[in-house]
Amino acid sequence: MAAFLNAVFIGLTFLFTKQSLAFAAPFTTLAFRFVFSFVVMAVLLKFRLINVNFGLKQGQLKDLLFLSVFQPVLFFSFQALGLLHISSSEAGVINALIPIFVGIFGMFILGETLTFKQFFSFFVSVAGIFYLFMMKGGPDGFSPAGVAFTLLSVFSTSIYIVTGRKLSKSFDPMTLTFGMMANGALVFLLLALGLEHPTLQVSLSLLQNPEFMFGILYLSLFTSVGTSFLTIYSLGELEASKSAVFMNLCPVIAVAAGVLVLHEEFRYYHLVGSFLIIAGVVFFSYSGNREKSFSEQ
Repeated sequence: MAAFLNAVFIGLTFLFTKQSLAFAAPFTTLAFRFVFSFVVMAVLLKFRLINVNFGLKQGQLKDLLFLSVFQPVLFFSFQALGLLHISSSEAGVINALIPIFVGIFGMFILGETLTFKQFFSFFVSVAGIFYLFMMKGGPDGFSPAGVAFTLLSVFSTSIYIVTGRKLSKSFDPMTLTFGMMANGALVFLLLALGLEHPTLQVSLSLLQNPEFMFGILYLSLFTSVGTSFLTIYSLGELEASKSAVFMNLCPVIAVAAGVLVLHEEFRYYHLVGSFLIIAGVVFFSYSGNREKSFSEQ
């Protein structure tokens, strides 16, 4: 359930990120997003609605900082920079590669195994995503810079998922989430001030912009805080590769939101692509490790 909710929140992320970038520069947007996220978690902590372990050992602090480098710093930086150059649909296509990266990293870093059925299910879901977005417009006009940045974001979040699976055994989800939000707020605020120099007047105008703030609040509460907690929690219960494959549901969530909320057309290729994606996720989830795996060849 945590992995599914994670996919729902992420499925709407590209839309709100793209919307926010229309009003502010990338690092300024990220600074607003993570400062709000940290403030929300600090308020929850103040009223003892969440518990955070501040008595971390030196080794745990290093692990937390290492994890925070990949998520949120590198992942969201590359994602925002990529969305400046390519559409959210194109970014969704490239993000379909996350389960493949995670499966490979999980084999080499965590010693996890992938059966032939699980490996095949990856390509079923990925085929559904490529089919869905190719039918919506195709890859024509891809920006090399946008593709490169988005691929780097895929690499970063894949390392984060695999590392998070390992660290979930020694950290509770809320402590990891709080630490990641704190590091994200500090780093992105410094990057915004150092590289983009937002003035007080610009910042106040953004705070008074309802469209920008709606996107920032969604990204802060549901995407930054919500998905970080749900990812760490799901990684504590599922293998990294199994948790990551749920991310292939994100394009399906985006299509459903468009049909139900924006009254967009639901054409045959939406149905075919959605079926392939869900079939891959279900097939993977019910495929055990009883068969001989690739790592055992």
